[in-house]
Amino acid sequence: MALLTDKQRLQSRIALFAAATGAFTGAMCVPMTAAAQGGPQNATPRPDSVEVQQHIAAAQSLATGILQTPFEFFCVPGNARPNSFTAPNLVPVQLFDNLYALGNSETVVHVIKTSAGLVLIDSGMPADLETVLLPGLRELGLDPADVKLILLGHGHVDHYGGAAYFQNRYGAQIGTSEADWQTIDAERTSDDVNKPAPDLVIHDREPVIVGDTEILPVAIPGHTPGSLAFIFPVQDAGVSHTAGLFGGTVLAAGYVKTPGLVQYVESIDSYLTVASQMKVDVEIQNHPIFDDTPGRIAALARRQAGQAHPFVIGSDQYQKFWRIVSECMQAEIIRREEAAP
Repeated sequence: MALLTDKQRLQSRIALFAAATGAFTGAMCVPMTAAAQGGPQNATPRPDSVEVQQHIAAAQSLATGILQTPFEFFCVPGNARPNSFTAPNLVPVQLFDNLYALGNSETVVHVIKTSAGLVLIDSGMPADLETVLLPGLRELGLDPADVKLILLGHGHVDHYGGAAYFQNRYGAQIGTSEADWQTIDAERTSDDVNKPAPDLVIHDREPVIVGDTEILPVAIPGHTPGSLAFIFPVQDAGVSHTAGLFGGTVLAAGYVKTPGLVQYVESIDSYLTVASQMKVDVEIQNHPIFDDTPGRIAALARRQAGQAHPFVIGSDQYQKFWRIVSECMQAEIIRREEAAP
């Protein structure tokens, strides 16, 4: 089954559900009441229609091996959930020669090491700065003063929470899309001092170059209006690969209004076109709760010389990974359409 079986019909749902539920403004990565986010109310679920079953079956047909994990998270009712701020901390780990991961185990900060300093993708929650992020960098042998740029996958506090510190203390630049600078400005937090000052505006498919490293941002609106994915090179013992980090994943569809889900499916479609062109073969997440990151980190620790890298899944598998997510989300959109009065 194609990713969008009827793109015109899918696009028309934006107007239909915007009228029914109000304009989409994005949803936090944290638990909120379903009613506040336009999500489903307590009701007996109706049996899936043939069209919904077709999307689920399409996802299932792709879900072999390691790809069973995203299918079970997104397509099996009751499994999808928001990330937890109280999840255990991730043991800081070097994933590739030039890529590291640390932070909360469900809200991960990635660090790209370049010839001109460090690039962070996201910066965690404000409360984790002194207890998790800074100690984690030092444990990895990385100097916080070397952070030159922080790229935000989207404008929620669990992604920008530590950014102001680096901006104010070390002069690091903070970059996100214009739309999500507005998201940050509008977000209500208990302590606005943690919001970074508007800085670098990142544009769709305009490369960001830091030293010897080129990072390609790709606009993926849906979770927020200005969510971004990032594609960049990584090395494994000198062998080059291309990593993709989809920074605006919808974890629990119930917290996102339908126009956002429709936009999200379209974003996956456009992103996969770019990922195919760039031959993305490494899958990483800032919310790694649906891709077996813990299992892959454990496999990396056990890895022997000559064995495959557990985060290198191949370009074909990478495409299938996100098509599974898309098919599951399309099923949810149709369920909502069929349930609408």
